Amino acid sequence: MNIGMISAIGRPFGLAFLSGVNAYLPMLAFAVASRWFHLFGVNPNFAFVTQDWCIALLVVLTIADFVADKIPLVDHVWNGVQRVVRPVMGAIVAGASFGRVPTVGTVGIGGNGVGMVVAAVSSSHAFEIGLVVVLIIGGVLAAMSHTAKTTTRWISTFTTAGVFNMVLSVVEDVMVFIGILLALFVPLIMLIVIVVFVVVVGPRLFRVWRGVAGRRWL
Repeated sequence: MNIGMISAIGRPFGLAFLSGVNAYLPMLAFAVASRWFHLFGVNPNFAFVTQDWCIALLVVLTIADFVADKIPLVDHVWNGVQRVVRPVMGAIVAGASFGRVPTVGTVGIGGNGVGMVVAAVSSSHAFEIGLVVVLIIGGVLAAMSHTAKTTTRWISTFTTAGVFNMVLSVVEDVMVFIGILLALFVPLIMLIVIVVFVVVVGPRLFRVWRGVAGRRWL
């Protein structure tokens, strides 16, 4: 796996994973880095993320998330609302930051340029399929990190009467900030973090999801 491919999947998956903890800051950071610093390209299907209205909205929501997540009881209500929002935002930021994976080779058919057309069409279809896969994986990763966040927050509430929740929130903010830097500039490390998280924590999260689904059917 070359550097281009690592960036092509590490950046979107990393930002999506972090969106499960903070739905808005990863997308805000990517939008600002793309809009004003021209560091990354934005998928044309999600060009709206760099528009003024979207960035302004992300700033407001990021501030709201920062405040609400540090108020006892309000943080649980906020996390309940974010249960749907975070996976959606994870999918969107993954799609917006997803670029074309470098092709391994080209297909040649004759000498009249037909091969170039076939290769371009095939690449386009492959990119569309790849984008759908990235959207799904991005949403799942955000849902996993969101579940880990809310589970940890409930444990803290029951064991410390919510006293430790604010400390947890600050720690999460620092982790998200560091994670954003890794996802944007060192995506390989972020990929390793995600793999470790999925292998170690993933099975427990799936048991939590299965338990919640089972209670709904009772």
